[in-house]
Order: sequence, then structure tokens, then C-alpha cells
Amino acid sequence: MTKPLLTISGLEGGYGDIKILNGVNIEVPAKSIVTIVGPNGAGKSTIMKAIYGIANVTAGSVTIHKDGVDHDVLATKPYNLSKIGIGYVPQIENIFSAMTIDENLDVGFLPESGKPLGELKESMYARYPDLVSRKKDRAGQLSGGQRQMLALARALMSAPDVLLLDEPSAGLAPALVDQLFDELVRINESGVTILMVEQNARRALEISTYGYVLDMGRNRHEGAGKSLASDPEIVGIYFGKR
Repeated sequence: MTKPLLTISGLEGGYGDIKILNGVNIEVPAKSIVTIVGPNGAGKSTIMKAIYGIANVTAGSVTIHKDGVDHDVLATKPYNLSKIGIGYVPQIENIFSAMTIDENLDVGFLPESGKPLGELKESMYARYPDLVSRKKDRAGQLSGGQRQMLALARALMSAPDVLLLDEPSAGLAPALVDQLFDELVRINESGVTILMVEQNARRALEISTYGYVLDMGRNRHEGAGKSLASDPEIVGIYFGKR
């Protein structure tokens, strides 16, 4: 049986004395899109923050299985996670506003990826042509949609095996949300595995291989993404009626 690319097992933790996660288990197969959904306060974003050392972890493990080796993610310094194949786009502060677009891409580059910097940058500009004419502009001058393009491009510059996304559609105009999810499908089809936390639950699950519903820091439901998105009971309890 093939091991998942990323495995979160029995994860507990939170912030200070406040416990948010109560034994979360997530498996992310290679080449898949896996989405974590649930009500506010369920612990979705805390999972991402735990992986990156922003939230405290009191129990459990996170491993990435790469090249036949299990790497202990929680024992890896956040600045070294890209070296074991993990990219991350946080919900806020996901670009360097004072730097130019071109400089943001330079920061995301990982020499260990074995791919030339110039080649990677050209591929990012080909993927996101709206950024080309503004490559020397400060990133803080970009619109919300362009900022998210840049955040994705910067993360992809490290050639990650798995891309962690925390609320990628947050703050985007409705017209841009569908474009974003279409782009995530394209990124996945290029070979990048995606683990995503998303409030736009049904739309995210519709493009997902598999999904997990969290509540009170625990696993409540899981299954194929489209099945969860259309399950009347889950929709009624967790996603509202719209």
C-alpha cells in the first residue's frame, strides 16, 4: 500500500494554555487535493500554524514521505520546510509588500530544487501573465487577486511536493474565486499535491480528491470531496443553506 505523501497523526495543540486541536488525523496522498473544512474555531488554520511552528504542539506527529524516507516535519525548522518539499501560502502576510514582484520570486527560489532560477521565474510569469508588466512594481501595489497570484507563484518557486494553503479565497471578489479554484486545479494537474484549509467549503470540496470536516478540533466526517460537498446532512450542519 502506497504511503500518503503527508500524514498528520493525533495532532494536539493550540496557543498558550488554550487547546484547539484534540487529536486530528489527516492523510494527503501524492498528487491529490485534500481540503479541511469546518465551522469557525474548528482548528483548521491551527493545523497549518502547528506545522510551521506558530502554534504549540503538545502531542502527535506530522511526516512527509519523500524519496522513500519519512521526514519529521515538526522537528524541522520552518525555514527548512521547503527543503523537504513543503510550500506554504498563509492567509495574511503572504507576500513581501515592500519588495518588487521579481524580488518576491527570488525569495521563494530554492537552489536545492535543482531548477535554474531564471527558468522558474519565466515559468511563473508564463503562468501568471498579469504579473509580467508589473515585475518591477512593489508587491504592495497589487490588487487582491494579483497578490494571491504572486503568493502562489512565490510558493511554487521552491518546486514543492505539497503546497499548504490557508484560506486561499479569503478577501477575494466573488468573480475571482472561481478563477482561483480553477488555478488550484491546474497547479495540482502539474504534479503538486495540495492540502487546503478553506471557508468556501462546497466550492473547495468540489475540486478535492478527499475532504475532512473538523469540529471542536476533532475529525467529524471525511470522504470523497464531491460526496461531502453534496451530502445534505453535512451541508445543513456545517455549510449553511446557500
